[in-house]
Amino acid sequence: MKDYAMFTPEGNDLVHRIVLAGQALTKFDPVERVWDWAEHELNKLSHAPGYEEASDTAVREAVYSAVVCS
Repeated sequence: MKDYAMFTPEGNDLVHRIVLAGQALTKFDPVERVWDWAEHELNKLSHAPGYEEASDTAVREAVYSAVVCS
């Protein structure tokens, strides 16, 4: 599994789920809308105890690369 700069394997797994869903959504929605959704999901995850880094720049850049640039 790809490293999304989360501090734990569990965090990387949760972010990977967001990436997979975002990649699937790009088949139906404009990439800008998908990126907004992915950022929203990362923000929600960052409020969960133990996953605060989900809103860090490194995480967002990794997700952007996987969803928007792939």
